Amino acid sequence: MMIQLEMGPDFYKVVQELGSMGQAVVDACSAGLAKGVKSVAGKVVSGYLSGQSLKRRTGQLARAVDGWMDGPLEGVVGVRDDAAVGAYKWLLGDESKTITPRRGKFLAIPIGENLTGAGVARFSSPRQVLGGFFVRSKGKLLFGYKKGKKGKFRALFVLVKSVFIKGSNALYEGVAGNIDGIRDSIETEIGKKTGAV
Repeated sequence: MMIQLEMGPDFYKVVQELGSMGQAVVDACSAGLAKGVKSVAGKVVSGYLSGQSLKRRTGQLARAVDGWMDGPLEGVVGVRDDAAVGAYKWLLGDESKTITPRRGKFLAIPIGENLTGAGVARFSSPRQVLGGFFVRSKGKLLFGYKKGKKGKFRALFVLVKSVFIKGSNALYEGVAGNIDGIRDSIETEIGKKTGAV
């Protein structure tokens, strides 16, 4: 998932009309765009991926968001194609998916004591739990364990046939909400190159 920002066709007409000053403006715009997309990528992470729009566990997706230049006057904010989080970078967009099990009938979703404070599963599968068993409660199939003979049942997984997940749209909202910062960065660089600042 990425958003590409580039100068429109009218920009090149203006550059041609500027004559010898045109290349300085192109260089300034490119430098400003590079700084702007880097800054906006940081704002997407801090303002939209720190628990607001996307509940995160390890932070790998947030660390993968970056701003870079894809060519002259072409800036990009997003996750690179070769990133380790490529399989779930779609969560930054508005795409929705239904997740179903690859093998077997159910997905085992960690719940309760099986989750750490950061939301990471202590056990990734019911097969890892010794002495665990399945219980049907209020129409849901649960897997857990019981401590002692009179102990209370402690659910570790809920088993479901599918899960519907909607993307957060955090990348688009973060870039759109901070587009003025890119414009300001470009204007600052133009001012430096032309002596207006």
